[in-house]
Amino acid sequence: MPETIVERKPRPRDRVWIRLSGGRFFAVPEAAAAQCAVGATVSTEDIERLDRLDQYTRGHDKAMRLLSMRSRSRREIESALRTLGIADAVRKGIVESLEEAGLIDDARFAREFVSVRKGTRRVGPHRLRADMNKLGLQRAVVDKALASYGADEQEALARALVERSVRGGAIDEKAVRRVIALLKRKGYDYSVVNRIAYDLARKIPRASDADATESLPDEW
Repeated sequence: MPETIVERKPRPRDRVWIRLSGGRFFAVPEAAAAQCAVGATVSTEDIERLDRLDQYTRGHDKAMRLLSMRSRSRREIESALRTLGIADAVRKGIVESLEEAGLIDDARFAREFVSVRKGTRRVGPHRLRADMNKLGLQRAVVDKALASYGADEQEALARALVERSVRGGAIDEKAVRRVIALLKRKGYDYSVVNRIAYDLARKIPRASDADATESLPDEW
């Protein structure tokens, strides 16, 4: 059913707020609102067009706010737009336009994610893979981002993490258990956890020359 435009107000960022006689309102780009004068009659098709423009504008603004804080995966942006109530077709158009502009790039995002997390949080590859899977990154993208994270780098980061964890504390069976749990939680390879735990266990003071591994926990 046709309606009439009863109010038209300028909004920040070159937007125009339009209210219809039926009570609905839309925020659309100023250029798209050039023909939307107060008192003008709008058809059902016009209202549908205004609705799509409103959704695109709100969704694009939301995506840009999120991207201004940090890089995001495609899945993260899609989820945020879905929560905002953006229709599938409009959501797809927003995401594709952001990808074309280079603002969404899952491959770049994955590389940055690995670099930052392993550098600042000392996280191992298994934890990184799980976290990236939750962010909706494809397996091939994740594999490529983790390809350069080798065993030597893992071990160096894990040993630095362990050194900080046990610094100044007694080296005993309890400390070894804590280290094993820490490295597993951080997602390091079993071989790395095994070597570090073995080396740490050898530092436990002993009354005899018995094998240092005798006192290790059963699950090690």
